[in-house]
Amino acid sequence: MAMRVDNHSHIILANINDMVAAAKAKGVTEYSITEHVSQFKELRESIKFGSTHSSGRLFEDLNQYEREFQKIELHDPGMKINRGLEVDFSPRFESQIAEFVDRSKWDVLLCSVHEFENAKDIEKNPGRALDQDEVNSRWREYIRLQQLALESDFIPFQVLAHPVRMFRGLRAAPSEMEELLLGLAATAATREKALELNGNDIDNAPRLVRMLASACSKTGCRVSLGSDAHHPRGVFRNMETAMQLVDEFKLRQFSIASTR
Repeated sequence: MAMRVDNHSHIILANINDMVAAAKAKGVTEYSITEHVSQFKELRESIKFGSTHSSGRLFEDLNQYEREFQKIELHDPGMKINRGLEVDFSPRFESQIAEFVDRSKWDVLLCSVHEFENAKDIEKNPGRALDQDEVNSRWREYIRLQQLALESDFIPFQVLAHPVRMFRGLRAAPSEMEELLLGLAATAATREKALELNGNDIDNAPRLVRMLASACSKTGCRVSLGSDAHHPRGVFRNMETAMQLVDEFKLRQFSIASTR
């Protein structure tokens, strides 16, 4: 039976207590707040990220972010709350990010690829129809970067977030998608990382999320469930569907509570 876990959410556009209350209302037993590293002023000013939120607050430093968790009013022994980050991977600023993240201890760390090596946003619509060779090439590069992230020890992350996110901008999948996801899941399993069944991706690319679940089943890779919520109404969004995939494919589910 799949666990009611949501390992991926943000507070740049919402009050932390409202997000936690939404998780409780939806029966979540383990809830993780995982803000983007690109929402910290120090990094935003020193790194020209290829992908950032155009709105939402910037945290002055890690101390300010950590103080947010001290504001949580709900004390429910039935729900574990994890303090975490979603950490961008890019070879061009890998060491700088690692130094920043290592300044604190975290319950959970997600790693995600938001840009190509030329700093172009992977979610950006190309503005024209691509032929199949171009689609295949972009996906191969995206998966290659995620493979590099999985093989990197730049931070001790547990979960690779939204592995099929590029579909949102590209609106096309490669002919070899199954093979690419099988390779990604095999690497994740070897590296003892989980791949995420993401709530936004279930909206935008349900067929690819299902394909990802199948790849994880075949390789023995764990999966993590994350809504990627930015507002209370998005907490646990599409996680019932993700739980059904966990049960259908008999997947091993990641949670912080189960690793301690």
